Amino acid sequence: MRKIFTSIFLAFCLLACTEPEHVTAAEFKREYAAIEQLHTMKSVTYLGQKDGRAYIRISKMSLYDSKKWVDSIIYVELAELDSAFLNALPLETAAGNPPSLWQ
Repeated sequence: MRKIFTSIFLAFCLLACTEPEHVTAAEFKREYAAIEQLHTMKSVTYLGQKDGRAYIRISKMSLYDSKKWVDSIIYVELAELDSAFLNALPLETAAGNPPSLWQ
């Protein structure tokens, strides 16, 4: 019974985490600010812009297995961001390439 429950729970998590989640401009800015902060159980990565949206990947350490990370992707419509913040978003990665959304 426990194996069935675990399988259903994992399937639900996989299905729930596959689609990017729309967030408010304020939440996007808060997560974007976390990119420069050091975290032990969380990693935040700016993925770039595509189709009028800006994306961030949030990776959190699993509560059940410290060697596993759970990823989620959030986005905001570019039109929702103020122009000063939008103009500050990088157009290229540190390597000089356009950011890849699904690394």
